Amino acid sequence: MWTKVLINTSRLQTHLIIRLFCLVFVFFSAEQKLYSQQAPLKYLGSIELAPQKLRLEKDSIRFLISGKLAIGSGLLTKQPEVRLRLLAKQDSLDLGRVALNDQTGITTLQKKVALYFQPWMEEASLVLDFSLGKNKPTVETKILAKGVHAPQLLVRLGQYLPGETVPRVGRYDFPEKSVEAIPQSKAVYFKFEPGKSEWLADSENQKAKMELAKFLEQNPEIVSLKITGLQSPEQAEGRTSQLGFRRAEQMGQKLLEFFPAISEDQINLQSRWNDWLDFRVLLNDYREIPEQTKARYYKELDSEGTYLEKGLRIKAIPDFERVAAAIYPKLRSALVQLTAKPYVGLDRQKKNLLRESLAAGGKNKLSYADWALAAAATSSLDEKAFLYASMIKWFASPAPFINLGVVRMRQGQELEDNESRAVLWEEAARLLEEANRMQVTPLGLYNQGQLKVLQGEFWEAYKILSEASVLAKGDAPLSHSIESLRGALDVQRGDYKLALLRFGYPMVSTEDWFNKGLACYLIGDYQGANTAFEASVLAQREFGYGYFGLALVAMELGQLESASFYLEKTITAKIGLKQKIAADPIFSQFFD
Repeated sequence: MWTKVLINTSRLQTHLIIRLFCLVFVFFSAEQKLYSQQAPLKYLGSIELAPQKLRLEKDSIRFLISGKLAIGSGLLTKQPEVRLRLLAKQDSLDLGRVALNDQTGITTLQKKVALYFQPWMEEASLVLDFSLGKNKPTVETKILAKGVHAPQLLVRLGQYLPGETVPRVGRYDFPEKSVEAIPQSKAVYFKFEPGKSEWLADSENQKAKMELAKFLEQNPEIVSLKITGLQSPEQAEGRTSQLGFRRAEQMGQKLLEFFPAISEDQINLQSRWNDWLDFRVLLNDYREIPEQTKARYYKELDSEGTYLEKGLRIKAIPDFERVAAAIYPKLRSALVQLTAKPYVGLDRQKKNLLRESLAAGGKNKLSYADWALAAAATSSLDEKAFLYASMIKWFASPAPFINLGVVRMRQGQELEDNESRAVLWEEAARLLEEANRMQVTPLGLYNQGQLKVLQGEFWEAYKILSEASVLAKGDAPLSHSIESLRGALDVQRGDYKLALLRFGYPMVSTEDWFNKGLACYLIGDYQGANTAFEASVLAQREFGYGYFGLALVAMELGQLESASFYLEKTITAKIGLKQKIAADPIFSQFFD
């Protein structure tokens, strides 16, 4: 059950306005006389606007101005003039004179207006100017409306505001999440003789070297490499940390010698001395004493005291000599901690073959699957582009064209320069067209539709996506992506009921939930809108738009305090929406 919360007290109203004013800049500039508080009107006071707040309906703004002028018959003989204007910082539009009618001494006016909406109008003010004759100076101005309520313009179609994360657009011919190269970690101890830092070529160190070699074979792309020189508490190990650091340096030189793929700038050297951390780590793996005895060691090592004091206390624990004989030799070592991941999805051997293929005059010795895995696994768009361009040369398949088209689409979307963006999107269009020339696929059509959306060709996009929808039956993930984009376009063009039919599939995307919420809101289904906006917030709180949607619903239900709360959340998550909030007349009472 929905309950309207009507807040009438001036004290609470003022409190809400102050809370929002601290977070949102006032859109209407005090520098412009037009936007200052108006004095009582002498002539235009009875002129009204219907609806009272301008709203975008499909592609138009429609309204009616009517009322009577507060002037006598004597003034009417001077042929006063009333003009209507739409004014914004970016642009303005003169809507012409408003005809005056004299009905038994009463001067009335009425004007119906339908305007094709342009983006600058969203932040414009609708004003009436009264003058005492044609070409006479304006003597009175009335602001009829500020801003246009147009929440449908926020429907998510792949666009983003400054400061927001660039959304992913388009779909590759592989599931992106399944090919991410996840970094793996390996820790190996290389031991040294007591008090020495020279390399010891014994069987244990050879075994550790082989472990590292196997790990690097499987994960050749190094993320981090840290070498920590250690010293045991034994007297022969010395009383300074120099020995530990020399061990780290020696181990670094050996790794460069053993593994040519490792570069010196990847190695981070350090040493640890007078610290029981490594003793604790090795004690955890020691199985020759009961857990109760281990607990006594941990208790003493966690208690207050210096390094030496803790050493004296653990020496009093039974079986210490046996524990020390097993653990101390392992502390005469260098600890190598390596984090690495598979190189673009390939092992070392195939990595080398890939490099040979990419070299000038090189020949391809890899399969299509190897190339696809390599291109899919890299996160760099530039690397993907290079690999897909090479695949086009080696393989006669539409997939590399589609994937390179998606790369160009995403690269263009990340650019702020419109000309450079347009060049990349034109290349994407040519690539996708070539892919569909080779074989028409629903994936190729979907990406063409998404590109048309980014380029602002919404009707062309809709027709292409409709064709893709027919071909994609049976492919649920792709069908959902197609219907999601078609639904967003339905919201954008004002067919909200059809949009809700598109959103009938199980949704997980925060953007899709928000778009569905907009469709519900715009047909007046506030309970459905609230549910969808809440789902958008739960899917990703940082998205921010879901909070904005909840604020819209709260305003429609008269819940000012809830609306204020959600607007604060909106601005915290998405600072770029503050101008949208300030310009939207539905929130005008927070700024009047």
